[in-house]
Order: sequence, then C-alpha cells, then structure tokens
Amino acid sequence: MQLTLKKSVVAVAMTLTTPAVLAQQTPPAQPSQTVYITGSNLKRVDKEGTSPVQVVTAQDIKDTGAQTVQELMRFVPAIGSDSNYDTTDGGFSRGVATASLRGLSSTSTLILLNGRRMTPSAYADPNDGNSTLYDLNSIPVTALERVEILKDGASAVYGSDAIGGVINFITKSNFQGFEFGARASANDDGEFARRGATASWGKGDLESNGYNFFLTADVSKRDRTALRDVKDIAFAQYQQLNGRFATPYGSQVSQYPTFYRESAPGTKNFGVNRANAADRLRTTLSCDPSQQLVGTTQMGFPATSVWVGRTFCNFDINQFLEAQSEGKDGTVMGRGVLKLGETTRAFAEVAYSRSERLYTGTPITLGQSSVNNFTATGVADPFQAILEIGHPDNPFPNARASVGYRFANLRGGNEVINESTRVLVGANGELRGWTWDTGVLWNRSEKEDTYFDRLYLPTLRKLNTGTSLAALAADPTISQDVTNPGRASILQWDAKASTEFGLLPGGAMGLALGVEMRREKIELDPTPALAAGDIYGLVNSIIDGERDVKSAFVELRTPLLKNLEMDFAGRADKYPGIKTNYVPKVGVKWTAFDGLAFRGTYAKGFRAPALVQVTPGGSQVFLRDLFDRRRCEADERTPKPGATEVDCAKSAAGTGGANPDLVPEKSRSFSLGAIYSPNSNLDLLVEYFRIRKEGEVVQGSAFEAIKNEDRNPGNVVRDPNPANWVTDANGTPIPNTGPLLMVRLPWENQGSTEVRGIDFEVRHRTKLGEWGGLSTKLNGTYMTHYSLAQHPGDIEHNLVGGNAGIYDWNLSSGIDLPRLKFNLASTWSRGDHAVNASVNYVGAVSLKRYVNAETVYDQPFCHYGTAKPTDAEPNRNGTVPLYEDYYPDCKIARWITVGLGYTYTGIKNLTLNLNIQNLFDKRAPYDPAQGISTSFVALAGYNQGLHNNFGRYFNVSARYAF
Repeated sequence: MQLTLKKSVVAVAMTLTTPAVLAQQTPPAQPSQTVYITGSNLKRVDKEGTSPVQVVTAQDIKDTGAQTVQELMRFVPAIGSDSNYDTTDGGFSRGVATASLRGLSSTSTLILLNGRRMTPSAYADPNDGNSTLYDLNSIPVTALERVEILKDGASAVYGSDAIGGVINFITKSNFQGFEFGARASANDDGEFARRGATASWGKGDLESNGYNFFLTADVSKRDRTALRDVKDIAFAQYQQLNGRFATPYGSQVSQYPTFYRESAPGTKNFGVNRANAADRLRTTLSCDPSQQLVGTTQMGFPATSVWVGRTFCNFDINQFLEAQSEGKDGTVMGRGVLKLGETTRAFAEVAYSRSERLYTGTPITLGQSSVNNFTATGVADPFQAILEIGHPDNPFPNARASVGYRFANLRGGNEVINESTRVLVGANGELRGWTWDTGVLWNRSEKEDTYFDRLYLPTLRKLNTGTSLAALAADPTISQDVTNPGRASILQWDAKASTEFGLLPGGAMGLALGVEMRREKIELDPTPALAAGDIYGLVNSIIDGERDVKSAFVELRTPLLKNLEMDFAGRADKYPGIKTNYVPKVGVKWTAFDGLAFRGTYAKGFRAPALVQVTPGGSQVFLRDLFDRRRCEADERTPKPGATEVDCAKSAAGTGGANPDLVPEKSRSFSLGAIYSPNSNLDLLVEYFRIRKEGEVVQGSAFEAIKNEDRNPGNVVRDPNPANWVTDANGTPIPNTGPLLMVRLPWENQGSTEVRGIDFEVRHRTKLGEWGGLSTKLNGTYMTHYSLAQHPGDIEHNLVGGNAGIYDWNLSSGIDLPRLKFNLASTWSRGDHAVNASVNYVGAVSLKRYVNAETVYDQPFCHYGTAKPTDAEPNRNGTVPLYEDYYPDCKIARWITVGLGYTYTGIKNLTLNLNIQNLFDKRAPYDPAQGISTSFVALAGYNQGLHNNFGRYFNVSARYAF
C-alpha cells in the first residue's frame, strides 16, 4: 500500500489537530491552503497532527489492481483477518463485505463516506464482532479519489464504533468533462473473471463558475468459479490430507434413501454404530453402478464410521461448491456544490447502490435425528422422520424406521440483494471568524435474502402418516422459496464550527464545537410461513427497533511553544437507557529539531450496544458441528455407549435475544511515534500503538455453554428420555446425558481484548534526470501483543503468531494473528510510461496449542494430526491425521506475493493499464481448519482472511476522457 503525504509534511496528520510541522527543504512561498484531515474537526494550514493518517490515492488504488473496496482493504497491513468477505456464502452476513482494523472486529471500525457515517446494513448477525456491518460493496472503487485510514481510537471525535479506528472513503469531486472506462480481469486459468464499466460527467468550475455538478456510474459483474476448479491453493495437500476432490465422493445422502431402525419401541433413537449396523442400517442401491462407492477414511470418514467399507449411492455435492459466487453490482453517485456568496456554499450528495449475490447450494436433506424448527418468537415443534411399521418405504417389518434422504429435485442455495440509498444536503461557509458546516443525511439500506426450495412442514409431516418419499418429493407444496426482507436507516443532522482565538508562544489557539442528532432504525421481517414455524430447519431474524442518539463534542488546539503543541478533545453521547457517555482524548507533538519530531495520543473510547442487541427479537441460530462432551469421548470423534457419531458433530437450535442491561464497551488507546525526515527525499515514521477494549458485547457461545454445563445448566437443553441417555461401563444410563436439543446464547458484556504493536512507514523519492523519477514506499504493521479474556478476570495470554482458539484452548475465538504484515511498492515513471512493482508479505500462523486458561503446557503440541502419548491433552483434531507428516512445523506458512503494473498515457485522452497480482503464481498456503469439517462439508482449503486463491491474476483497464 502506498502512503501519500502532502508536499510540506512527512506524513498526513490525523486526530485532534496538533500542528507543528517537520522542517524540510523549504519551497518558494505559496498561498496558504486550508484543509481538513480525517480525525479532527479543526482546520489547519499544511501541518501535521498528533498521529498519522494513511492516505491511499486513486493512483495507489490503480497500482494495487484491486477490483473492489474489499480487495483494496487487503493491502492495508492494519486490517485484521476477521473481516467479512462475500466471495462465498457467509451465513448470517452473506452478501456484505466489511473491514476490521487491528483485528478488533468490524463493529469497532467506523466507516465514513465523505466524512459522514454510513448506515449499518439490515443484518442481525449473532456472531461476535458482527452486530454492526458497514457494507463496503456499496462503495465502487472507481469512484474514489482517496481513502484516509485513521489507525487510532477516535470515539472522542466520531462517537461509537471508532474504537479500532476510522476508514473514510472520499469520492471524486469538482470534476469537469466526461470520462469513460472499462475493465476486465481473470486469473491465468480464466477463473474468477470480472468485468465492469464506469462513466463520469462533471460540469462547472466552483471558483470561476460558482458551481460544480458531478455524476458517476459504475456497473460490474463477476462470474461463478466452482471450488473444484480452483488450483491456486495447496491443492495437492488439500486432496491428500482432506480427501477432498481426491475421490468422486460427495455425500452418502442422496435421492436413494438410507433407512435406520429404531433401537427400541418408542425411543425415537435411530442411531447406528459399527457394532449394530448390520441389523439396523439399510441402504438403497438403485442408482447407476457408476454412482456407487465404498466408504473409506480417504473420503473423510472417521475409522469408526458406519460408512467405512459400506457401499452407498454417491451424490455429487462438489458441483454445488463454489470459490466465488456469481454477482452483479451497480452504483450511481452524484454531488453538486453551489456558491451562495463569497464564503458560503450549498452542497448535496445522492447515491444509490445495488448488489446481487447468487450462492449455489446443495438440495435439502432429511436425517434420522430430530431437527428443531423455529417460530418468530421461539422454538416450534421439532421434526423427525419416523416411518411407522407398514409404511410403504419402511424396510423393517417389525420396527419403526427413520430415513436419510435428499430431495434432489429441489433447488438449494440463496440469493441476496442489498440496496442502499443515500441523500445529503447541507451548507458551509465562514462567518465572523468562524468556519461552519451543517448537513442533513438520510441513508437507508434494504436487504432481500431468499432461500430456495425450503421444505414446508405441513406437507413434510405427511411422511410420518404414510405418504411415500416418492409421492412427497412429487408434491408441489413440499417446498417454497423463503424471502426475508430487512431495512435499516439513519437520519442525521449535524453542525460544527471552528475558529482561532487568543495567542500562545506557538501561535493562535484553535477551537471546534459541534452537535449531532441521529435516529437509527432497523426492521427485519421473516416471511409469514417461517414466522409461523412452518419451514423446516430454518431460523428467523426478527427485529423492529429504533432509537435517537444525541451528541456534542469539542476540540481545542494549544500551540504552547513554537515546537510544542497539545490537543484536547471530548465527546458526550446519549443513548436511550444508557447514561450519558463521555470520552476524552489528548495529543501532544514536540519537534526536537528540523527533521525530527515525536508525538503521542491518549484516548478513551466506547462502542454502544448495537440496536439489534437491545431490541427484542434478534437472530436465532442453527448450531452445527457441536462436540457434545457428555456423549462423546475426548478425541471428539468417538461416541460413548448409547450415543452415535452424530453426537460428536451435533446440530441443535440456538436462541439469543435482547439484553436491556447491556452497557457500552469501553476502551483505552495510546500511541507514541517518531517522524524523521533528514531531507526532502526520505521520510520515516515509527508508531507504537496500544488499544484495550473491555466489556465486549458478545453472544454466549455454544462451546462455552456445553463446556460449562454443570455451572450453568439452564443454558443447555437435552432430550429427557432415559432411553436415549448414554451408559456407563456397566450399562447403566447416566442421567442428563440425552441428545442436545437447544443451547441458549444470551447477549452479555464479557471480557476484553488488548492489542499492541508497531506501525512503520518509509517513503523515498528520487529524480533520475532524463530517466524520469522513482518513488518507493514501505508500509507495515508488526504486532507485538494480542490477548483475549472471554470473562472478566480470565487469565490473558499473548496470542500473537497463532490462532487464538488453538493457542489458548480455553478461547472460542478463531482469529488468526500473524506477527508481521507489510507491503513494499515502487513506481518508476518517465514521460508516457509508468511501471510499478510491489511485494506483499503476510506472516505465518502457528497451529500449536500452548495453554489452556491457567494451564501452560510444558511441551506445546500440534492441534491437527494423529494424537501422540506426549500430547498434554488427548483431544487433537484428528480429521487430518497426516497433517504433521506434511507440515512438521505445524503452521500456516507465510505468504509472499509480487505484483507488477504498467500504465501508458501516450495516446491523447487515453490511459491504458495492465496489472498483474501474484506475478509468480504463489499458491495460498494450506489451512487444515478450512479443509473438510466433521460433518463432511467441503471448505476452501485456505484462509481467506489472510490470503486469496486467485493465483496469478490479470487486470486490464482503459479510460478515455472526452
């Protein structure tokens, strides 16, 4: 990533306005230029503040080859691996793309568009860090003039959600003429293809004509790429270690049913294991012989599985798995500015965006276990396929049966459409020594999330009263598409004014005052059939809430000496039901001598509970792959007597809900930096940062609820039928060990996160005479500390360099924490030609287990592979038994890629560009956690939070200005 600095400074300033400039070689005097910098409401004249703002220019964006804002954020080293990506189905957050600074979650990274908030999208994602989702898909990368990234806590300036920092996307303005551009991209296999076009029109010069109107439109389309066609990962290891694509195996559940005999009359226990499978399992082999397979461990089955050595009809689910879903995007943005006088201007902005994502999915199945169903207010009657004696499909003459069956004639998958409309009107100017700005903003987001062909329970229940599977599948009422709409909006008025007054030894003091009033709304409505509990196995998201937020803020700049300045800022925010929240910030900058300066900040911050967390309703969850420690052995794969392998990767209902007692998350941040500019050609910056967030609002995890079931028994609901309990060595049923039915997951203020590290930047410029000029930029983040406490008082370990939930087995977080990320970019330009090259580095991530809460292992051991007697705990993940044979260092490897670009401007009004990402076709490192899950669901084989699976990727574009 390229850090762009103003000519008279070595780094663009941010936060609370500390001027004090580093002396460089002084150019000829020019009229002063007043600018505003992200992170402050005070104006300044070509001066730095207390902390750096990373500025990404339009040229920088082009040099990265990024096709979307989401891709652009991958080139920012401060972005964490816990961002959301919409390349494939993202569950509750499908269809949105977000950014997380410092790995502190998307909810702690405030997104601005032209200096003002965006509305959160219409989602109620129950996953940690996803309660507020600012969708980057609504911003076309081609419309950007620059991006300003404030990598410091900024709640004292912007309010809630700015704990981790602020990303301000600034669109083009004051454009004149007409410009058209087209682009196309794909990798060297022709996969991940995208294409798009953009057009911009502008009229009027603000200074000479008194007005400027600007309009831009962008459309793009991306093609679907099947997962099995992606080879730019560690594909050989993916095949060998996970069995994925190494065999034709897809799923043993097909349109040719499998039947399970009831263990005893009335128990509803249809579980089967290897010991009783001969008596209680019947497969249907009516498929073509070419579709018949014999189960093996190479297919991903554990050695204890009933499918090992058994013939079954294979269903090819691989055809439905995708690495990139089909998508379309369209955006129109406009801005107008009109001079009303010498110093007064009126302005207006309008924007509309629409994104469509089509995710393919496998046709729906039935299994032998009970499946929970949901109404708008809770849990509906569960459904379990039970074929009575004499049922036309029941192969057991003297016992009831259940069935595994896939409705192969139905469509799976989803379609998500997100639309956003944004209107801003306002004015700014100067009056009696005050510079003022005010505006009214309305921003609305709408979502339609459609599930294709979900089973309709009133028809499905006919199976249990004698209707055959064939008749059921042919019934036109067996399924229906389920569309869940949602709407979210903000209506905001803000006003601010700044002035200079008094005189200190270093100059005039600066003062800024402001107020903001905002109404937030969100509505999520399930389709009537789903709300009534008539849709099989699908959860509801239902919310209808609004609140008013009132804020006031102040900033003060005090140039105490010519070379010493301090800034002060404070903000008060009032949320309904929460006492007024006040947070301060202070910054200082000292110029030791020409070319060397030191600066630092200290700030408190907050994040108010999201509207979806304090409004009754919310998202129910369908929990998958739960390890039931009461019904399975410690290796997580072997069922105890009376249980089945299903209990070791269990699906169950999860319910959450609003908690009116939630309080805002609190944070403290600290930064200390040095800036050195020995001459006009070289700038160096080193910045230490520390951010601690406490009282995080999270939904209780199923992992913890099951682990601590004895401590909080009400959070785990089990089948009370003693016939379904597991038994001890003597065959005696063990009380309260029935199959999982439901896990309660209330929102809570829990634990803390602390992150520390060093940002570094180097910028070098040199002139080569007749050979043009060369500029080089290095930008990176070295993380020194990252710790988590899930509950107050929990011991905290430094997790840097590992996966949080593996490094400390007590944690449920799965965030990956590479120690070092950086990019180095050089651009050589001469006349009509410009060549840029870059190196991008992402550090390795250890998959070893070092601690378990207070217990520190004498000998860390790999979480994946075959268990060893020396392991500190006997519960390795055995789904990849040969992992250590291939990766003895037990880590996700570091990833180094090289980019290359060329721009030609030798034809009048025409700009041509070629960009190649990952020039040497470096494959994304293998991640065993993204291989094959215990429920045999194929995953990507690589970590999309750290890497991409594009391989060598080409992007060509052309732009013509009329």
